[in-house]
Amino acid sequence: MKKRNPFVGFTLLELLVVIVILSVMVGVLIPSMGNNDRNAQNGAESLVLMINMAQQEAIMTSRVWQLVLDVENRNYRFQKLGNLEFEEITTRPLAGEHDISPADFEALEINNQSIRTEIAEVYLYPTGEQDSLRLVLKTEETEYAVAMGPVGPAHLERL
Repeated sequence: MKKRNPFVGFTLLELLVVIVILSVMVGVLIPSMGNNDRNAQNGAESLVLMINMAQQEAIMTSRVWQLVLDVENRNYRFQKLGNLEFEEITTRPLAGEHDISPADFEALEINNQSIRTEIAEVYLYPTGEQDSLRLVLKTEETEYAVAMGPVGPAHLERL
């Protein structure tokens, strides 16, 4: 008969090292799991802030401004009415195209009409009026709605 070795098994130090390694791995993994949702929320909040800033610019410059939503490429840009044509904005932070990904454009309504085109335009007037807008952005986990009425600021709703 073989005699049992009383020292067979793991030491306390080995178990603690394994627990520390696993907890570090979980600590790195968990924050990255909700990252797409957080990026989508940041993108939606940024859109709301930009719309509100463009509304103020339309009033201060006494010009019609336009929000151009590119549904296919998931981005948007602003333009202002110049000499009978809309021209691109050159001043930051409103200049250029702004990305809304990783969220998808789920539904888009302008003036209570469902929009199914690739490009949609929302007008912001110097009188403080504007087209009403409801844009639903969807991620795997949540949905957000960027909304504004015919007057007043845009706001974000979590659905």
